[in-house]
Amino acid sequence: MIDDDPDLLKMLEMGLGPDYEVVTTSHPRQGLEVFAQGDFDLVITDVVMPELSGFEVMRKVKEASELTEVILLTGKEPHRIKMAVNALQDGAHDYLMKPVRLRDLKATVRKALEKQRLRMEDKRALHELIRMAHTDYLTGLSNRNHFCSQLKLEFERSKRHGRSLGCVVFDVDKYKRVNDEYGHGCGDWVLQRLAAVIKRNCRITDLKCRYGGDEFILILPETGQSGTVALAEKLRCLIEDQVFDFLDRPLRITISLGAAVYADANLRSPEELVHRADTALLAAKREGGNRIRFFDDQCPLHPFPVRSFEVTESSPAAYRIPNEFDTLGR
Repeated sequence: MIDDDPDLLKMLEMGLGPDYEVVTTSHPRQGLEVFAQGDFDLVITDVVMPELSGFEVMRKVKEASELTEVILLTGKEPHRIKMAVNALQDGAHDYLMKPVRLRDLKATVRKALEKQRLRMEDKRALHELIRMAHTDYLTGLSNRNHFCSQLKLEFERSKRHGRSLGCVVFDVDKYKRVNDEYGHGCGDWVLQRLAAVIKRNCRITDLKCRYGGDEFILILPETGQSGTVALAEKLRCLIEDQVFDFLDRPLRITISLGAAVYADANLRSPEELVHRADTALLAAKREGGNRIRFFDDQCPLHPFPVRSFEVTESSPAAYRIPNEFDTLGR
C-alpha cells in the first residue's frame, strides 16, 4: 500500500494485516522499489501524491507485472473521480473514495485477488494448450508443425551468423515387424523409449522432433560434420545395446540414420537440409540398416550420392565415435 497519509496507512494495515501480508510506504518511488523486489499480488495506491501520482504507479506496476491488480484511493472531488474512472480502462481493478471504509476495502481486495486468480488460471491453461499444440502426444518431443517453424528460425540464424547446422534423420529398422509380432502397444512403447534416449543425450538447444510414424529428426545448432556424426553414432550404439523387455519378451531394435550439415552457405533452404539427411537415411536403409550415412553436399541431389563411412579403427578420427564425443563442441 502506498499513501502519503501515514495515519491512513497504519489504519489500513491494521485492518488487513490479520488476513494478508501487507507492506506499506509513504513514498511512491520507494514503493516501486519494494514492489520490484517482491512477489506482490495487489497494489493499493493513493492517486495524488508527491513525486509520482497513483496513475504513474499503476502504469509502472502493470508494465512490470500485468497480472498484479491495482486499487486506487481517491478524494471525492469530481475531477479526481473522473480520473479514477478513466484509470479503470488503463488496467486498474477498482477505485475507492476517501475516507475509506475498511469493510469496503476488504470486499474490493477479495474481488481483486479472485480476479487475479482466475486470470492466472486462464494464463496457465493457455500455456498448456500451446504446449499441447507444439508437442507430439506420444513421445513428448516437438511435433512436425512446431518443428518446421523452429527449423526455419534456426536455419536463418545459422545463415545470418555463418554457423554450421547439423541435421540427423533416423527411424527404426523393421519397425513394422515390431508392431506385427508384439502389437502396436509395444510399438508405441519403443517410440517412447527412443524419445527418452534422445532427451537424455541431446542438448536443450537441439530441436528434437517425432516427424511421423517411427521417424525422428534432430536439428543441432552450431554443430558441424564431426559433431553431427558423433551424436548420430552415439544414439545408434545406445539403441543397439538396449534390451526392450516388453511383457517379459526380450526385444532388441536398431536404427538407421542419415546426416547432413548446413555450412558455408551450401544450402538454400531448411527443407533442402532435411531432404539431404533423409536421402542419406534411405541409403543407410538400402545397405542393410543399423548404420549411419552422411550426405556429401558437394554432389548433386540427382542421383543421390552419399559419403559412406564405417565406424572402425581405420576410419578417420572425425568419423569415429570416439570418446571424443564430448570434445567436439557438444
